[in-house]
Amino acid sequence: MFTKAKNASPENKAATLIAPEDSSSSAQSSTAHHARSSLSVIGSNTQVEGDINSDEDITVEGRVSGTITCKQHTVTLGTKGYIKGDVFAHTLHVSGEVTGNLVVLHRATIHKGAHVSGTIVAPCLVLEDGSVFHGSIDMNPDNEILKSAFNDAAGSSITPSRLSSASGASAQKTTKSQGTTTANHAAKQDETEA
Repeated sequence: MFTKAKNASPENKAATLIAPEDSSSSAQSSTAHHARSSLSVIGSNTQVEGDINSDEDITVEGRVSGTITCKQHTVTLGTKGYIKGDVFAHTLHVSGEVTGNLVVLHRATIHKGAHVSGTIVAPCLVLEDGSVFHGSIDMNPDNEILKSAFNDAAGSSITPSRLSSASGASAQKTTKSQGTTTANHAAKQDETEA
């Protein structure tokens, strides 16, 4: 990026730097600066209670109680970080502790030393040796929860109850069928009484 001045005196040669004359390198660095996404950091001495919606990468070194929504960027949980709640992210890296559900569009990585309890919905999942996981995993890229969580056009939202288990969709169908059966039974009973 910088070159030493060719005509400088020997004693000042090391200290004198001249920027290159190539204007394309400054245009490239300016473009690269704008292409990089920004980063929000929740420091190790910070506690957040409530939901976080971010349109940039986010790193959690502290404690968060609530839902983190970062659907187009990366969420990183540091080794001392703790999340109690759900996380919706494009990419996720966990090195700390999570009690909640993780819904990831691209890839979730649970690093060595991490502790996760809950449901992970992600088409690509890496559980490193030395990580601890208790819960269920759904890696189906056509999962209804994954589609509705990242389909902003539909305007649907995911509630924690829908993520309570990997078989949430079948549990909803069962509940729905039982409700229909009960309603039909009640209708038949009304007909018999009339």
